[in-house]
Amino acid sequence: MSDSGQRAEEFIYRVSWPARGMRPGMHTSRRAGMGQLFSGYASLLDYPDPRRLDVRASVRDPFGMLYTRVYRQRSAINVIMVADLSASMRFADKQRFLSDCVAAVARSAHGGGDAFGFIGIGQGSMRGTSDDRNRRDAFYLPASFRRGGVDDLLRRLADPLPLGGTVDDEPALAERLPQRRALVFLVSDFHWPTGRLARILAHLARHDVVPVVVWDAREYADLPRRGLVHLVDPETGRRRTLWMRQALAEQWREAYAGRRAELTRRFTRSGRPPLFAGPHFVASTFTDYFLRTA
Repeated sequence: MSDSGQRAEEFIYRVSWPARGMRPGMHTSRRAGMGQLFSGYASLLDYPDPRRLDVRASVRDPFGMLYTRVYRQRSAINVIMVADLSASMRFADKQRFLSDCVAAVARSAHGGGDAFGFIGIGQGSMRGTSDDRNRRDAFYLPASFRRGGVDDLLRRLADPLPLGGTVDDEPALAERLPQRRALVFLVSDFHWPTGRLARILAHLARHDVVPVVVWDAREYADLPRRGLVHLVDPETGRRRTLWMRQALAEQWREAYAGRRAELTRRFTRSGRPPLFAGPHFVASTFTDYFLRTA
């Protein structure tokens, strides 16, 4: 892997739902196989494996049927990272967080025998032209058990994200999500309109979504006490100058606190509470999150 991939730390994740894939892995499933979790008995005709013949169960049957022990196998799942690549993710260290997160999620998934995939959303306006499709394809990695595509993806993510991009390609997201239930890491600063967030969550409704909120204290906490502040909206490129004062700084912080509470309510209702993980990626934070929410 690349240098970023080599430095990536693995973390431990778990799901509470049964995996349905045929490929052996580390997650509990309902599929009978070569696992060690006892599921029950079946006739030798239904499961012709003499190695698992259970003499006691067979002797107890008044009709003389032969029974074998049936076990559940542990199966692999798809681990998908849906990442916001809109221009607001250029602020401070957010883009570095994103690259480190991709490397760690991919390494953790492949290390546990799962498939990893990546879907980037918000790379500018998606109007269906060939350039737009190429841009989407550059940040799309179908779920795979092979590690090969992660290095190229990390190199593309190292380039600066364009100014003026917005999260406006929900149809592309819907097309590229796997049909079978997956563990989805939804990574963004979530500076989205409420309606857009609701639509994206609707597309992800059948999946197990881990919302990863990437904020930096310089957005809301480390504000100057007084003086002129020049601001640029990365989503639109518009510039604005404000006279910063104590009351305005406090209002700014209160707005972020309100947004945090709103995101917590919305995501918790959708399945999992959000993980406020920025601005620097720490693998142990992800492990602790799964231990708390298991």
